[in-house]
Amino acid sequence: RFTVVNSASGFSPIAYPWGWPLLLAPFVKLWGLDYDKLKLLEVAAFCTWLVLVHGVVRRRIGRPMALAITAVVGTAPALLVHTDQLLSEYPHAASVGVFLWWIDRLRQRGRLLDATRRDLLVLGALVGVTFQFRRETIVFVGVVGLVQLFELAHRSWTVRRGSGVLDRIVSGVADEVQRSWVAIATPVVGTVATLVGSQLLLPSMLFPENGNKRSYIPKRIGDYTGWLSRHMGLGWHPLVGAVVLALMVVGMVIAVRRRPGLDGVLVLVTVTTMLSVSTHFRMVDRYFFQVLPWVLYFACLPVLEAVRAVAGRRARLVPAIAALPFVFVLAVHAAVLPGDVRDAHRFDAAGRIQVGPTHPDFVPIYEAVKKYTRPTDVVAFFRARTMTLLTDRPTIQSGRIERIISTSDFFAQRRNSDYVQPKFSESEGLDLGLEVVWEDDMWVLWRIPPEVRAELDARLFAEATGGAVVSGG
Repeated sequence: RFTVVNSASGFSPIAYPWGWPLLLAPFVKLWGLDYDKLKLLEVAAFCTWLVLVHGVVRRRIGRPMALAITAVVGTAPALLVHTDQLLSEYPHAASVGVFLWWIDRLRQRGRLLDATRRDLLVLGALVGVTFQFRRETIVFVGVVGLVQLFELAHRSWTVRRGSGVLDRIVSGVADEVQRSWVAIATPVVGTVATLVGSQLLLPSMLFPENGNKRSYIPKRIGDYTGWLSRHMGLGWHPLVGAVVLALMVVGMVIAVRRRPGLDGVLVLVTVTTMLSVSTHFRMVDRYFFQVLPWVLYFACLPVLEAVRAVAGRRARLVPAIAALPFVFVLAVHAAVLPGDVRDAHRFDAAGRIQVGPTHPDFVPIYEAVKKYTRPTDVVAFFRARTMTLLTDRPTIQSGRIERIISTSDFFAQRRNSDYVQPKFSESEGLDLGLEVVWEDDMWVLWRIPPEVRAELDARLFAEATGGAVVSGG
């Protein structure tokens, strides 16, 4: 909270969702901040997601096509490289996979309205769990509600065959709501109970204000055409992505017409997720990783239908022919991945370390801050949250020297950089009245004397009041 409130802008939520940190916590306790080992959890989450993707797709179009789609996702270079990051995309995608697996299981038994209270509570709780990884999945509450509404409308339409269309829908749904209100409310109760319990134990920002707007959606979907092609491993080709998205839309229409009970949920999950992440104020391609399997699944449905229409009686050849586009993509992956693996091996063999908290160039500044500052001193740094994590000092980040002087006791400056920090030379810093506490070739740790802060505050106050003298009781 201190960092976000006192930095130059609200650059992040005050507290992120706790799902991924909770998964990491026991392993951090066991290994410490050993990033190489902790990334194994990212790999495990990725593999779990792939297993769930295969199960969800296999239930709909059989094993051969499910294997093809899962193989494309599982060998996509962009997605494999992402396992080298400790970020929440794959744990979240795995939690969404569990949600889909569970709702599929309930729908195979019958309608959600006829499911047991326990099963519906679990369904609602799973929505709450996905929300603990990424906030956009709150839309799944609406997904469950729309499925129930469809079931209500379908039942009322069937029961009231002799009535008019409007009477069937309105009167029938009203009667069914009265009859099934417990089943309708139970998933919501499960979600709310999960969220209330998690907030009481570990509070976080439920709906952070990131400047999200619906008006961004067309631009983000347009951007996604190029990123989709890259996520598939085909490079930056927006036209390819646009064709795949067009096929996806056609496939959704086919799926809803032929198997609304099975595919309706997946259509809703895909569409609502894409729209939700597209409201972000900037394009973040990793937010779209989770929908890649479902985009590919729906895009392959028109291809399957076209092949069936041509193949006729030779139905056994349909999956093999329809899978040819995926075989082509896999061939591209097979050509690219060996080079990526060799690059990684060379990087490791040379003893190089990724830029970050454990890089030899960065370790000294954290050690200097721990050595030369007190636990209560405020430190300005271009990676404020990392500094707090590694030194336990209250930290801010800003590109304005005035804010740094007015809020901080020390400024850990990266030489010759203006990335989320003011850029000035050592002589200019001395002219400002700052004091060098420690330095090396890459860093300068400045102390901000209280008199410098007082002088700045007085000047800013004079400017704000037009130089007027304020007096009185």
